[in-house]
Amino acid sequence: MAQLVPADLAKQERRRQIITAAKAVFADAGYHGASFHSIIERAQIGRGNFYLYFESKSSVFSSILDQAMSDLRARIHRIEVDDPKAAPPQVQLRQQVVETLEYIVRDRALAILLLSAGHTPDAEAAERLDQFFGEIRDLLHRAFEIGTEIKLLRKVDPDLAAAAMLGMIRGVVEQLITQTTPPSVEKVVDELLLVALRGVLA
Repeated sequence: MAQLVPADLAKQERRRQIITAAKAVFADAGYHGASFHSIIERAQIGRGNFYLYFESKSSVFSSILDQAMSDLRARIHRIEVDDPKAAPPQVQLRQQVVETLEYIVRDRALAILLLSAGHTPDAEAAERLDQFFGEIRDLLHRAFEIGTEIKLLRKVDPDLAAAAMLGMIRGVVEQLITQTTPPSVEKVVDELLLVALRGVLA
């Protein structure tokens, strides 16, 4: 793989700088209340520099969600049951949930942005968030199907189970980012799995 030259690294850093600033602005003001000016001011760049990377406020919003989805997909993968050296399936499952939840709550601005789904008056942002959570439900749906195939889970309605799990995860994320002294993510995951999976574990 070819190494990036300094100019390319600088472009990547500038793009990351804009996305980080936009996340903070969206978290503070909501999509509808976030102005183009507030994003470029927070990023400490000129208007022209913004347009080198993004066409509009909606394009940077979509990029934030695309990156979040890519990062989440990287943390969710098939549980290994054929490798004798692999950890027990329940341990692998717990680790994936811990890593996924840590990723979300570590980035408080992203968590607040995601929790705004269903509350934003802007139709474009609402539709994009709906698409994002539709992809998450699809991931969970497939996870339940695979869990049944490998006999980690009993047979369930994957659509209903995915919707229920997503609702619980969103509730847990909200609690973690709003409490003054939230419990550790690992403790939360243990409780989440106990509540969510006791009825479906094989």
